[in-house]
Amino acid sequence: MRRPRWRARAALLAISLGLASMPAPAEAPGAGQAPPAKVAPPAVDSAANAGPDATTLAGPLAARLKARLYYDPVTGYGVLERSGNRLTFALGVARAVFDWNKSIALDPPFEAEGGLAFPATSCAAIEKVFADAQALARSHFSVAAILIDPGHGGKDPGAIGEHMVAGKKLRVVEKEITLAVSLKLFAALKARFPDKRILVTRDDDSYPSLEDRVELANSVELASNEAIIYVSIHANSSFNKNAKGFEIWYLNPEYRRTLVDAKKPGGPGQEIAPILNAMLEEEFTTESIILARDIMAGLQADIGSESPNRGVRAEEWFVVRNAHMPSVLIETGFVTNLEEGKLLTEDDYLSRIADGVYNGLVDFVGYFESMKGAPSP
Repeated sequence: MRRPRWRARAALLAISLGLASMPAPAEAPGAGQAPPAKVAPPAVDSAANAGPDATTLAGPLAARLKARLYYDPVTGYGVLERSGNRLTFALGVARAVFDWNKSIALDPPFEAEGGLAFPATSCAAIEKVFADAQALARSHFSVAAILIDPGHGGKDPGAIGEHMVAGKKLRVVEKEITLAVSLKLFAALKARFPDKRILVTRDDDSYPSLEDRVELANSVELASNEAIIYVSIHANSSFNKNAKGFEIWYLNPEYRRTLVDAKKPGGPGQEIAPILNAMLEEEFTTESIILARDIMAGLQADIGSESPNRGVRAEEWFVVRNAHMPSVLIETGFVTNLEEGKLLTEDDYLSRIADGVYNGLVDFVGYFESMKGAPSP
């Protein structure tokens, strides 16, 4: 799964915050030269519970934080990442950068016998900065849930493309494509956002009805500062065998739903409900367009060289008009096109589709959670 490109940004941040003063890695000794003397590092306690002078290997620290660890021993730069928050550090440097803009003091990480290690004081500082960020996130609006909907399934195969390739019949089935992409996407999002609810309408060859799918999304319980987004995965077909490419759909802005129930006990009442409904509809439309564009950019980066970008479009598909949240429907390609149909049967290509959607969703979550302020009391 392609991950965000952090290394170049980390280097720029290093320069701006003074981390660039880190000494360059020593060159290998030439012929006849003695290697530099080794300095014995502090004893490493992988459990990080042996007092103020103990140290912790980076792997166990990341596991305790439930964070992802990226480290390049060649450059000496690394990242600890959890739920969209990132701590960028450098080997032997007494400062780190949190979320690209906050500098924190650390006792320098170093190479120990078991690998990269952090002093106990640095572990405490790192744990605190992640805990503070998590507490702050809870007080702001956040995307608490992402629902992935693999189209069709079970008795409903969806679109089917049949082609002759090297004298053999190739059958391309939409329900198989959508499930494969969705499960890859599900796994990647679960790993990236362990504290968010990542949901899927089906994880096998079953057939939830369209009503079941949107009911699952609409029934997710959310706090007043939480949101959910809906992503429906499909594959396209056409009588024109030359048609190919990916596209993303959001709800036509002219379509109006009932998002605010005036009759609900404790609700806003008949006079205020239409105003709130219009405001919420406009907000969902704007966010759906941004979501669609972010995913489109992700797909363009991952499969754009092999599949035409057909753009972002508006339509009143059942799932996007009945899901009461920002929602999009993704058409990953045409099963009826020979060239694209062959690609849609390749696991590597489906992985790249999932990569593109994943990166678009990560970008949208970052946008949403940075743009939304703390909820009103």
